[in-house]
Amino acid sequence: MDLKPYYIELKARAIGISADDIDIATAFLSGYDFDSFDSEGNVLRAYVKASAITEELKYEIESLISSYVDEIEWLEHPYENWNQKWEENYFQPLDVGPFHVRAPFHPESEKSHVITIEPRMSFGTGHHGTTQLMLSYLDIYQDRIAQSNVLDMGTGTGILAIAAEMLGARKVWGIEIDDWVVDNANDNITINKCERTHISCGTADLLTEDYNSQFDVVIANIHREVILADLYDYNRVLKPGGIMFISGLQESDIESVDAKAFSLLLKKELHKSQEGWQGLVYLKPNA
Repeated sequence: MDLKPYYIELKARAIGISADDIDIATAFLSGYDFDSFDSEGNVLRAYVKASAITEELKYEIESLISSYVDEIEWLEHPYENWNQKWEENYFQPLDVGPFHVRAPFHPESEKSHVITIEPRMSFGTGHHGTTQLMLSYLDIYQDRIAQSNVLDMGTGTGILAIAAEMLGARKVWGIEIDDWVVDNANDNITINKCERTHISCGTADLLTEDYNSQFDVVIANIHREVILADLYDYNRVLKPGGIMFISGLQESDIESVDAKAFSLLLKKELHKSQEGWQGLVYLKPNA
C-alpha cells in the first residue's frame, strides 16, 4: 500500500463568540479535503493529506474560518505515528445505544455489540456527532436492518457497515473514495470477523443500473455537496419501502436536502441533531 509520508494537522482555538464556533469552522473545513476532525473543549483539530494542501489553500482556509477560530497552527505528522497519537491522546472507548466502540488496545466490553476500530486517519471512530447519530439510527431501526441489504456510502473506517452486520444485515456493501481508507476499513472488517460485508473503492458511479432497487437500507454519512449530487442514485438503488439514513449536515443544509429528497418523493420520518450536526431519516414509498 503506497501511503503518503505524512499528514498536516490544522489546530485552532475557538474564539468564543458563540457555542457553535467549532461546529461552524468544521462545516467550512468539510468543503476541503480534510479526512477527519476532532474537538476537545474549545480546540479544533482537522487532518488532511499533505499532498492535498498548499500554501495558497492554507491562506484561503485561514481567511474563511478566522471569524470563528484563532491561534491557527499547521503541524506535520508522520503517518506511522498516527496510531500512537490516537492511543495516547484521542481515541477513548465510547458507548452509543447497544454499541461499544473501542480500539484493539482498549479493554474488552460486555456490551451486546462491540465494534473494534483500528484508529488510523479514517473518519468513523464513533466520536464525531454524525457517526453517533447514524449508530443511534441503526439502533432505532434495527428491526429493519435485520436480514436487509445495506449500502454504506462514504464508509470510512467501516464502523456503520460493521454495526449493520452486527444487527443482522444479510449483506452490506461499503463504498469509500480513498484506497488507503478502504484498506483500513477492510482491516476493521477482519478484526470484527464480519463475513457478509465487503468494501469497494469508488463513488456513486459504482451504482450501475444493475443495482436498481437492490438495497433495503442506504446509509450516507458524507457531506452536503456529495449528498445533493448523489441523492438521486441513492434513491434509485433503494427498494420501494426502503429506508435511508443521511448525515454529515449542518442545520443550514436541511432545507436544500429536504427539497431534493421531496422531489424524489422520499418522506422524512425522523430528524435528530448531535453536537450541532444533523441526521435525517427518509422512507421511500412502496410502488
